[in-house]
Amino acid sequence: MKKIFFSIIALLVGCIMFCGCSKSTGNLTINPYLTASIGTYNFTSGTVIPSTLDTQSHDSTIAFIITGNTVDQSTPHDKIMLSVNKYKMQTGVFSIVQGQASGWYIHSGVTDAAAGGIVAITHITSNSVIGYFSFNTYSGISVLNGAFSVALP
Repeated sequence: MKKIFFSIIALLVGCIMFCGCSKSTGNLTINPYLTASIGTYNFTSGTVIPSTLDTQSHDSTIAFIITGNTVDQSTPHDKIMLSVNKYKMQTGVFSIVQGQASGWYIHSGVTDAAAGGIVAITHITSNSVIGYFSFNTYSGISVLNGAFSVALP
């Protein structure tokens, strides 16, 4: 009888120990996305790659770059690239005209740079950057209602 009683207690203690353990969620990443409207075409990225680039200028500025590659099989080489120049891990609205940000729309391998517009970072967490963008390219293409959410590089 004592063996059964101690076995039950050992089983209960083991269950309590396993149930009390929790898995750390500090390293979970968000579901990344980058979307925009280009005329009547809705651009949706299949992959979104965040990166930083040390520009090695006199004040060691860092550029934060986001590259979204399309999921559309009819235009497999299309992508949207965004850059926030002199990135300091802060939210804000960054002007393309003032040189605070840059944007590119690559369609069928042809790169079209942004002539004007904005890239905005609205929220930064311990593992993600969230924001929006809109710009017009030098050839007259409007990339509007853009939104992104990426993991920190």
